[in-house]
Amino acid sequence: MQILHRLFLEHPLLSVAQTAFMVWMLIDAYRRRAEGYWFWVILCLPGLGAWVYFLAVKLHDFRGPNLGGLFQRRASLEELRYRAEHVPTLVSHLELAERLIEQGASAEAQPHLLAALKREPEHPRPTYALALCHKEQGHPDLAVPLLEGLTARDPRWHNYSAWYLLIESRAQAGDPAGALAACRELVRLVPTLQHNCLLAEHLLAARQAAEADRLLEASLRDHHYAPGPIRRRNRRWASEARRLRKRAAAENGR
Repeated sequence: MQILHRLFLEHPLLSVAQTAFMVWMLIDAYRRRAEGYWFWVILCLPGLGAWVYFLAVKLHDFRGPNLGGLFQRRASLEELRYRAEHVPTLVSHLELAERLIEQGASAEAQPHLLAALKREPEHPRPTYALALCHKEQGHPDLAVPLLEGLTARDPRWHNYSAWYLLIESRAQAGDPAGALAACRELVRLVPTLQHNCLLAEHLLAARQAAEADRLLEASLRDHHYAPGPIRRRNRRWASEARRLRKRAAAENGR
């Protein structure tokens, strides 16, 4: 610890960067409603606690597609096809499928996702990607059970991406009540301003403007008294909440 302290004294820019990183981890812990001991770890182990939290908790948010592309050459589509054909592993099928989805070829991606899931049936990445394919091909009813299983197994996967797709799929499948129920469950799990805005939007679609207005009023009040870094992080969603409140007021006839 003394070595770190001396290092920060000798390099003030490093100290500023470490402080910013620690604040980021504190905000993340607050937003995901982490266990209380994590705040003590971050605050009471200067220079180390924030990294312990990052490696133990935050790093799992980066399990989404194409993270490897940040660190290595991006393979061509032809190379990915070759790998899937000649080295048919879960990874080779998944990487090809994700590239095909990026290029709008979700129908071609689907067999590769099924091959990946045959090797590991509950793997979250091919499960999410297959649900996305179903939705993009106009079959959101097929996406819903996949996403329900994924959110049940790993509710926080990839920063709640599965929840967002589940809500969209239920709405697209003609199940607004199911979409609203998923919004309520997401807010119960993680009551962020962003999630409250999503719930309010679906409440307005269900002609429940009074409840939406009460929700947004309480959310904006919480935002007003939140710590400064959290207010700055949620500035976009605060603007969205105010916009939705105006809409709710108009629908309430005020």
